[in-house]
Amino acid sequence: MTTTMVTMMTTTNLIVALWLLLVGVLAGIPSAEANPFLSTPNDKCSASGSVPTRFAVACPITCVSDVKNCPKAFVSTAIATCTQTVCLDGSCQADCTAANQNPVCTCSRGYNVGDGQTVTPTRPLYPCNLNPPTVNVPQYLQESPVDTGNANKPLWNACTALANANGTTFLVSQTSLYLECAIPPPSDRTTHFAAPEFLIAYAIVGVEIILLLFHSLYKRTRESSFRDRPSNSGGVLPRGAAGSFKSPADVELADMSSSFGAAPDPNITFLGYRLDPIGTAASTTVIATSIIWIILLAILTLDYYAVFAQFGFREESDMIFYDHSLLSKVFIVVWHFVTFWFLWVVFAQPGADSRFGRRVPLASASFVVARKRLPDPVALANQGAMVDWVRRTEVRLRKYTGADVSLTTVPVLTTSNGRRYIEFECARYVYDDRAASFVPHSITVGPTFGDVHRQRSGLRSGEARDRLELVGPNAIVFPADTFITALFKEFSGLFYVYQMMMLWIWFYYAYYYMALVLTAVIVVSGVIKVLVFLRSQKRVLDMASFSGSTRVLRDGTWSLETSENVVPGDIIQVTASSEHVLTVDAVLIEGGAVCDESSLTGEALPVVKAAIRDDTPDAVCTPGTTKNSALFAGCHILEVQPTASDRPVLAVVTATGAQTSKGRLVKDILFPTPVSFVFIEHLKIVFPLLVLWGFLMLLASIAMLGTSGADAWFYGMFTISQVLSPLLPAVLVIGQSVASERLAKQGILCVDLDRITLCGKAKVFCFDKTGTLTKEGLDFMGVQAVESNDQFGSVQSIFASFPPILRSALSTCHSVASLGGSSGGAGRLVGNFVDIEMFRATGASLTLSNSDYGTPISAATTIVTPAPATADRPLRIIRRFEFVHGSAYMTAVVQDAGGSGPITVFMKGGFEKIRDLVAASGGFGLPPNYDAVTNAHANAGVYTLAIASRVLPNGTTVADVMGMSRAALEAGAQFAGLCLFRNELKHDTADALDDLRDAGCRLIMCTGDAVGTGVYIARACGMVRGSQAGEPVVVVGDVESGAGGPATAVVWRNTETGESVNDTEVERLLEAGRKGYGRPVELAVTGRAFNALLASGRMRGLLFETRVFARMSPEDKVQCVRLHMEKAITVMCGDGGNDAGALKAAHAGIALSEAESSVVSHFSSRNRSLSSCVALLKEARCSLDISFASYKFLIMYGEILTFVGLVQYYFTVNMGQWMWILIDGCTIPLSWGLTQAQPAPGRLSRSRPTARLLGPETIASVCLLLAVDLGFLIFAVAMLYANNGPGGFLFCNEFDGRTADVRRWWELADNFEGEVTGLLSAFQIVGAALAWSLGSPHRASVLRNWRFLLVFAVVFGILTLLTLAGPNSFSCLFRINCGTAAALQSLGYPSDFPGVPSVYHGFAGHNVMPVSFRFKLWFLACANIGFGVVAQGVGVLGWGRAWAKRTWPLKRLVYRT
Repeated sequence: MTTTMVTMMTTTNLIVALWLLLVGVLAGIPSAEANPFLSTPNDKCSASGSVPTRFAVACPITCVSDVKNCPKAFVSTAIATCTQTVCLDGSCQADCTAANQNPVCTCSRGYNVGDGQTVTPTRPLYPCNLNPPTVNVPQYLQESPVDTGNANKPLWNACTALANANGTTFLVSQTSLYLECAIPPPSDRTTHFAAPEFLIAYAIVGVEIILLLFHSLYKRTRESSFRDRPSNSGGVLPRGAAGSFKSPADVELADMSSSFGAAPDPNITFLGYRLDPIGTAASTTVIATSIIWIILLAILTLDYYAVFAQFGFREESDMIFYDHSLLSKVFIVVWHFVTFWFLWVVFAQPGADSRFGRRVPLASASFVVARKRLPDPVALANQGAMVDWVRRTEVRLRKYTGADVSLTTVPVLTTSNGRRYIEFECARYVYDDRAASFVPHSITVGPTFGDVHRQRSGLRSGEARDRLELVGPNAIVFPADTFITALFKEFSGLFYVYQMMMLWIWFYYAYYYMALVLTAVIVVSGVIKVLVFLRSQKRVLDMASFSGSTRVLRDGTWSLETSENVVPGDIIQVTASSEHVLTVDAVLIEGGAVCDESSLTGEALPVVKAAIRDDTPDAVCTPGTTKNSALFAGCHILEVQPTASDRPVLAVVTATGAQTSKGRLVKDILFPTPVSFVFIEHLKIVFPLLVLWGFLMLLASIAMLGTSGADAWFYGMFTISQVLSPLLPAVLVIGQSVASERLAKQGILCVDLDRITLCGKAKVFCFDKTGTLTKEGLDFMGVQAVESNDQFGSVQSIFASFPPILRSALSTCHSVASLGGSSGGAGRLVGNFVDIEMFRATGASLTLSNSDYGTPISAATTIVTPAPATADRPLRIIRRFEFVHGSAYMTAVVQDAGGSGPITVFMKGGFEKIRDLVAASGGFGLPPNYDAVTNAHANAGVYTLAIASRVLPNGTTVADVMGMSRAALEAGAQFAGLCLFRNELKHDTADALDDLRDAGCRLIMCTGDAVGTGVYIARACGMVRGSQAGEPVVVVGDVESGAGGPATAVVWRNTETGESVNDTEVERLLEAGRKGYGRPVELAVTGRAFNALLASGRMRGLLFETRVFARMSPEDKVQCVRLHMEKAITVMCGDGGNDAGALKAAHAGIALSEAESSVVSHFSSRNRSLSSCVALLKEARCSLDISFASYKFLIMYGEILTFVGLVQYYFTVNMGQWMWILIDGCTIPLSWGLTQAQPAPGRLSRSRPTARLLGPETIASVCLLLAVDLGFLIFAVAMLYANNGPGGFLFCNEFDGRTADVRRWWELADNFEGEVTGLLSAFQIVGAALAWSLGSPHRASVLRNWRFLLVFAVVFGILTLLTLAGPNSFSCLFRINCGTAAALQSLGYPSDFPGVPSVYHGFAGHNVMPVSFRFKLWFLACANIGFGVVAQGVGVLGWGRAWAKRTWPLKRLVYRT
């Protein structure tokens, strides 16, 4: 159960007590007359001496013992001319045997003859006419025989007068009766809750409560021993627990060099349970009771339509439940029982397994309930007092209701050796006797290089088998949902319960037409959501699935094992394959490989991997030290490079299954971190408020209806279903779905629809640099060598003119390899893209020395053949130390390919690192202006590497080199020069950033590059740009250990002057820039400065003053994004490689990559351009604006119908069934049309759409339009009643509710009051859709939304036709401008068209408005729409909004874009 659901449900419970009280009062009160309480209908008519007359009322069927006694005016032609025998069913037959089986004139309890008297005929009676004539009835007042037992005397008198008009004498007697069956006065069972018909509901509830109470007592008794026992947390070992596991295999494993036991998660607790017969029976009764409730509701609903009449359950009634009065009361009681039953089921569903299972020790459990404390959603600070209050209340409610933990049931499984384990969140937990709990296990290979190499003999079969049982098979296991389970999860939500119960009311109360439509819409939308979810899950499952075989060294022998049986510590052979991916994480220990990691990192170029060195046995295995030796699950091995022709490339497996890099990627997708959004926070308030408002409207509806009893409850529930539309959740998602489809057409894939809405409020865009702002590759610019006087020379770009030492360094000091090349070196260059670009500039080629097999690949296997344009000799790389982020440089040891000449050591890396390295060796060759020159290059956007060299003493052999440490090789290094590259901006970067900045978004850079380069790129792309106050001053913060303070002290430097700036001066400059009396100031910090400022608590204060974050590690990027998320909606944009963590952590991440790693990002773009960010922001703002327009439209739909309903209830009128179908039916296409709006053309607006459901803009928009509509509604009623005087068409034709059966609500439409208010309300709903379809700063003009205009035109045209046209078949279908044939003829209208009703329930027999009034009403409706559009366009979107913002400005985050 979600937190939002718990908050809504708990708040709603505050209303339950009042609700139940009202239900009890209504269900226990007999029905009363509906009568306006402020006036009496037709009082003016009576006061003027006129008589209110009801026209064209059908007489009851006349029943006689002999058809010869039928009055001439009543006898049908068929009976009058019958020459055979008239049968009891009114037909003329030669033989009445079959026809008499269905007599028309039959009343089991006798005939009503008035004054409470009944007559039971002694002879069979025959109908005179199955379609009796109609009469005009003065002083018509129908008294319900159900309540009083009295006949309708005015109608009888008029009918009798017609019967006696031609000299016939008709008297009510034993042989001549009107077909009005006597119904006994209501018995006690229809007026109190002890009636037998209520016993069904009581029995179901009582039996189930008794069973559940019995099970609860039984469960408490059986689990009494666990009552005071603390729960065991997953993986927590008791104090003092040491030694081995219980089994011999565990003893063997514990003695190995590998380590066991993953760090326990304190947020996870395991509780053991077993299936219990009593609990199983109790859970079965819950399922059975749920089914029985649904069946009972279905029976009650079908009984309303007398579906079971053919079965003859009752002799005296066609209904099982006797009559509609009793049936409705039973339905109301059952409906409430069912509602609260399913609410309890939804609330109790997450803990159902533990609730009906029996608690046992984990050692004997058959299944385990994993209780995991849910993380708090990532929330913004300063979202308002209301949101803060909601959040605090929510925390208390979550703790009180237990919703702060998730409950997951997992079965206990057993291995072939009897070891018990569970699978939870893709990880295996094995039962440990010491901890008396299930413990996660991982096997650490290492931890040093020497330890890894010592495991090259492989595992024994027993070791591998036991490791397999501890860590599980090499597979990423998670329970994939089937269609049925996904469907159950989708439709078991709280709002679906509300939708279902409201639809049951619609089905019951003769509104099944629209109930079927809404049911179809809700079911289809739910199924679509399920299919989208399953498709997304399948994509993850496909990514997580792999198969294949691997050669593994077991018991000293190579064997072929399936990939699932590989375990950490295994030695495997690495082979090249373009079809199959590597299924494990591993570290090379012999040979080398070329890998394609593009699916994981997004890096298009293959990378070269070399074995970890065995000459540094004490080096610790870390992600940094093993990066160039690590193989990752999911990568393709393109080529292997063995150390000898007869030796394989070997690797030791470090992780399998969910512990691999790919497994962690899948877990990140399956179990994301929740994010809070102000829209969601307000929704937690809006839902209960709408329920409360609906409750108040229910009371108002009952008061305005002027009646009581069951029918009042149904009318009130219809009001609630209008206030809180069942379509509300579906419509709010439609805008996101439409935006997602449009983004997909632009190459932007979305995996989380909710993030689209979130992006609509984005304030901060955080960009990686390389590959995001700039092109993916670097262009080689040249070198700047140091001259003999230790001074920098000029920059040279022609390779042949480079000093020889630099030519050799550029040719050999790299990690480039040749993929698929022959000895001639014609293969594809692979490796780091910087090294490839540098090597291409040399014109040299790479070959493999086949004679040198037997030495490590990082030594003498690569020959560099120089370009023909140079006279350089071929060089051989003897030894290589790969580049790792921890050291920030690489080293290569080279010699002439012939083995003669000195051996030279080259070092290449970041200019700061090489400077420190050379300085530590004596500073040989370092120019005095080294820092100034390198910083100048960086500030000019030049990617700068430094090169140093050392020539080893004569006589040094290759064997000596192989035995020397890296430090010894590098000692005495001399600076050689700089290697320069230019990283060009993408062609559209500046334009895209201009669009985002103009949209009010703050742009920052988060890069691993040098701070100077970052500042240059920021200036070049416009991220740092001038204003009216001048060009900004960039102040760089870094940690300089030689600054006279501790290593954690941040030193600030002005990039223009190069001077140091203290903290006080930085604050002064910032303050001056903010207030406008100084140049603006932008800060740039390095990763070390960022962490130092964070530790000192100052980073948050400087966060929105800092533009460039440089030299940031992947972890630093995540932390930087999270800091911004505390203040504003933050979007991270990168390439999906080393910034995958930041992409996942952000409110929204967009990866400019199609790699699998980009799946952790919420968006991924095939178009690797920043225009994707602009497109995303446009669609997101449009989607958010559309969602709010749809939200306001549905709220307004409910409010219009609620207030119109109050007016109609006052007059005891309603709209016809087809009018309701038109109104509710057009709501769906109008809502859909609203979502089809395109983003506003042109540049993005600087403002953002509101996300506050209870914000002033949203409330003002709804209230303003509601006020306009209420004003026009009142005016329309006043305009109608202006015709209530003599000569007016309403005079003596007011509808009198006392003459109507309110249960037959569709008959309350045949009058002028229901007609006028119904038409106007329909126009108002259409007008509301038009008002909120207007273009805004974020949506295109409504004139561009042709789909909406088409729907609007069709609906408006239908309403116009209904309003202005005279009587016709179409208008009669809607009971508008229609009447009986006689009434239409009296008005001069034709009556020979199809669909003319035989009975009209209005007094006049019609509700045809005069032509002049129709036009007045139509013009009034058009004016209503026009005023609403103007109020929205001018008052909310126009100057009214601007004036309100100036008058009541909100406290907002102040920042520079």
